[in-house]
Amino acid sequence: MIGVFGANGFIGRAVVRHLLEQGRRVVALGRAFPADYDRIVGGAVEMRIVDFRDALSVHATLQGIEQAIDLVNSSSPALGNARVVEDVATNVLPHISFAQSCVLSGVARILFLSSGGTVYGTPVSVPIAEDHPTDPLVSYGATKLTVEHYLRMLTRDTATDHVILRAANPFGPGQTLRKGQGLIASILERQAMDLPIILFGDGQAERDYLYIDDLCGAVTAALDAPPMRETVNIGTGQGRTTIEVVRAVEAAVGRRFDIVFEPGRPTDARSNVLDCTRAARLLGWSAATPFDEGIRRTVAAFVEGGAAA
Repeated sequence: MIGVFGANGFIGRAVVRHLLEQGRRVVALGRAFPADYDRIVGGAVEMRIVDFRDALSVHATLQGIEQAIDLVNSSSPALGNARVVEDVATNVLPHISFAQSCVLSGVARILFLSSGGTVYGTPVSVPIAEDHPTDPLVSYGATKLTVEHYLRMLTRDTATDHVILRAANPFGPGQTLRKGQGLIASILERQAMDLPIILFGDGQAERDYLYIDDLCGAVTAALDAPPMRETVNIGTGQGRTTIEVVRAVEAAVGRRFDIVFEPGRPTDARSNVLDCTRAARLLGWSAATPFDEGIRRTVAAFVEGGAAA
């Protein structure tokens, strides 16, 4: 039995859908679910309501779950460092408690979705491998890194295995502009409202963009891998500037957008592109969806039914 915690978010819905398509036994866990959740994920699935901040609630929902996927997140890199105390309270402590509950409940594996885009900070070299120094510029990355450390510590010398996936910037159908996160979702939503596209800096900041289906494939590869207690980058190994992303969406939509450039933010690294050779070696995984194809699918879904398509 696979438990997906944070199952009602963009990534969570996609992961549940992917697991159901493979015929796996899945439990979707979250604070709330819409009435049409089964339709959204493409099949009937058991749903359990859980408050991730409540250790007793979490412990109760872990019964019968063999592998737990931790996708819970209530912060964003776009929030910068203005709420660091709140970040620790909401994005560190509950995850530590969760890991401890998994160990006590005998969960065989915890899969934690970390951030390949923020834990490393300013790159010393590109592409960035897993042994690159970790020096986050933003609280979001610091909280993810802290949870990683506790997960390694709490599972050491126990029967609970862990896999940490440091994911690049995911995008695809179903992503909405939430907490300022998701450049491609932002572009689509703003152009639909005839608002200018806002870019921070000069438009040359480089990121690794990962199509959501490829991220889901990495998750299932990690679930099927032998015990490893490893940290693995999940990305494409290819960088694109923000202005290149805008142009790609323009090409798919078929029109040009107005662009407004705002001053760069000190919490944004100039470049972040992941070295994913470890994923190929340990998980037998590599990204398969060409960027332009992922953009085409995302735009088509948005046009057909909005971001929730």
